[in-house]
Amino acid sequence: MFALLIHIYYHESWEKIFREQLYSLKDYSPLIMINLCLDIPGSKDLTRTIKNDFPEALITTTPNKGKDIGGKLALINLFLDTRQAADYIVFLHDKISPHSITGDQWRTTLFSIINQKNITGILKEFTNNKKAGILGAKNFIKNEYDTKKEAWETTNSEKLEEMISMYHLKVTDHTFVAGTMFWVRSSIIRNFFTKFSPLDCRKLLEEGDPTDQYEGTYTHSWERILCWLANDQQYSIKGI
Repeated sequence: MFALLIHIYYHESWEKIFREQLYSLKDYSPLIMINLCLDIPGSKDLTRTIKNDFPEALITTTPNKGKDIGGKLALINLFLDTRQAADYIVFLHDKISPHSITGDQWRTTLFSIINQKNITGILKEFTNNKKAGILGAKNFIKNEYDTKKEAWETTNSEKLEEMISMYHLKVTDHTFVAGTMFWVRSSIIRNFFTKFSPLDCRKLLEEGDPTDQYEGTYTHSWERILCWLANDQQYSIKGI
């Protein structure tokens, strides 16, 4: 069984992006958990709409803090608090990127991980490869670490050093899935977040819509750290 942990920022995303995609997964009976940003106009109405479409869905709301990472940390907290038994977690968010002409293309590629034609292969990979911890879209697997310089080519480098120390991580492979949409073994998430509260981690995140164009942020650093939890536990990241 797998759980879909979905953060929604834009009101129109439910009908435009998620509803039909989730209907197509009904044969798998996934656990659906959704975080709605409180900045969404009509979030209460959207909650009712989602519940009408998927009555079993678990829905929570949070202020806009840490963009989709903040929503995902809130969902991890809900996943653990409600003692869910899913073997795998799939992280998703609406990824509309209104200021980018390539936003729709990025989302299509990232969402390929929940295409029916790929799910069987993903589950088979997890079963056959016990060291596969995270599976994500191959084109979005990145590594910013320069081994010659022994430094990251990112504005987030100082915060990454800080967080690796703060969370006692041992990272030997700095690969991560850009866009923060991927499958992960739930045991990886449980092992880390039973030691470090997801809500305490969320407190570090910046308010609103931070960017790391000129300086690093905890929000964008978590995009890397969330994937490095797998490496810290001796798992690998695989592309699909």
